[in-house]
Amino acid sequence: MAKDLFADFPKPDFSHWKQRVEKDLRGKDFESLISESREGITIYPLYNHQDAEFSFQPFRNKLDWRIVQEILVMDAKAANAEALDHLNRGANSLLFYLAPQTDLSLLLKDVLIEHVHIHLITEGSDALLVAGQLNEIISQRGLNPEDIHGTINIDPLENLARTGNWFGSEEEDFSCLQQLKQALPQNMRCHCINANLFSHAGASLDQQLGVLLSMSYEYLYRLELKDAKGFWLNTAIGSDFFGEIAKMRALRRLWKQLLEEVGIPDTPAHIYAESSFRNKTIKDAYNNMIRSSAEAMAAIIGGGDEFSVKGFDQTFRAPSAFGERIAKNQQSVLQHESYLDKVQDMAKGSYFIEELSDQLAQKGWEFFKSIEKEGGYIEALKSGWLQQQIETTAHEEQMAFNEKTRVLIGANKYVNSNENLQEIIEYGHFHRPPKNETTVKPLSVKRLSEELEKE
Repeated sequence: MAKDLFADFPKPDFSHWKQRVEKDLRGKDFESLISESREGITIYPLYNHQDAEFSFQPFRNKLDWRIVQEILVMDAKAANAEALDHLNRGANSLLFYLAPQTDLSLLLKDVLIEHVHIHLITEGSDALLVAGQLNEIISQRGLNPEDIHGTINIDPLENLARTGNWFGSEEEDFSCLQQLKQALPQNMRCHCINANLFSHAGASLDQQLGVLLSMSYEYLYRLELKDAKGFWLNTAIGSDFFGEIAKMRALRRLWKQLLEEVGIPDTPAHIYAESSFRNKTIKDAYNNMIRSSAEAMAAIIGGGDEFSVKGFDQTFRAPSAFGERIAKNQQSVLQHESYLDKVQDMAKGSYFIEELSDQLAQKGWEFFKSIEKEGGYIEALKSGWLQQQIETTAHEEQMAFNEKTRVLIGANKYVNSNENLQEIIEYGHFHRPPKNETTVKPLSVKRLSEELEKE
C-alpha cells in the first residue's frame, strides 16, 4: 500500500494561508489587498476549495481553435490574393466584410472552402444573393454542402444598436433571416449575435453576457426557432485577463441555461472572439501587441472556438502587412510554442476562476432578466434604457482612465513625450456621432485614450 507522503504535515486551512500572507505583507492589512471589479464582484487575494462552487463547465468540442483573418473587400480580386496569402501564413478561418454585389466566385477563387471556415458579413437582403452565389460555387466544385462551415452574417439587432437603424425595416430584416436559414447549407450559420459591439462601447462583463443572451432570445422568439444550430456568438476580449477567462466560461454555462429555459435541445455554443478596440491606443502603439496577446490567451483559455487578433496599428492606419503578420503570429506562438491547444480546460479547478465564473454567470443572468423586464432587447433600445445602462458603465471606466486609476501604459502612464502623433497617423479611429436621423439612439463606440490623442 502506498505511503501517504503528506501524513506527517499539518493540513493548512484558510486561516493558515491568511497568516502567511499577512506575514509577507510586513505590517499591511490583509484587507488592503481586497478589491472590487467593475461588475461589483469582490476580488480577494486568496481563495481555497471552500470558495468555489465548481459548477458544470461546458467547453469547446476540440482542443484547438481557429485563427481568423479579417479582410475588408473593396476589390474581389485583390481580396482573394490577400486571403490566399494569409492562409499560407497561418490563418485557417477567413472573415470577409463584403462590399455590395461582390463577386463571390472571384473572391473565393482557389480557396479550399471545404477546409477553411468562411464568414461573410453583408447587409440586409444582399445576404440572400450571397447565399445563392455560395450554393452555386459548392455545386460547380462538386463539394458536399455538409463540409462547408462558417456564417453569412447579418445581424439586424447589432445594426440597430450600432447605427440606430434597421438595414431595411424591422419586418424586412426578420423576413430576410427567415429566408436565409432555408437557403444555406446546414453547417453555415446565419443567426449571428455580434455582442462584440457592447464590449467596444464600454459595457461591463456581466452586461455583455446579459445583452448577448437577450439578443439570442430575441431571435429565438421572433423567428420561432426550434433549435439553436444556426447560432454564432461573437464577443470581444478586453484587458481584464482573469475576468475575460471567466466571462467566456460563464457564457457557455448561460447559453446552456438559456436553451433549457426555452425548451430547445442542448446545442454547444460556438464562440467567435476578437481583440478589444476600446483599450487600444495610438500613443505608443506597440503596447497594443502586449494587450492583444493577453486577450488571445484569455479567449483561448476561456474556451473560444475562433479568435481574431486585430493588427496593433489599426487605430491609426489601414491594416498593414507587418501588423497583420504579427497578429497571426501571436496566435501561432500560443498554439505551437505555448501549447495552449494541448489541454482542454486549463482553468478548471482554479478556485479563483471557478468562483469568478459562477458570480459572472449569476450577474449576467440578472442583467438579462433586467433587459427582459424592459420588454426585451428591441424595446430596451427603443426606450433608451439599454443605451443608458451601457453609457453609465462606460463613463465610469472613462473617468477611471482620466484619473489614472485605469491604466493604459504609454497612454496615461509612462508616456513617451517625444512621440509626435501627427507624423504617424494616417487615419485616426475616433468616435464620430451619426449625422442622419436614427430610429433609436446608437451606442457610442469610443476608445479610452481618444481625448488624449485628439489633443
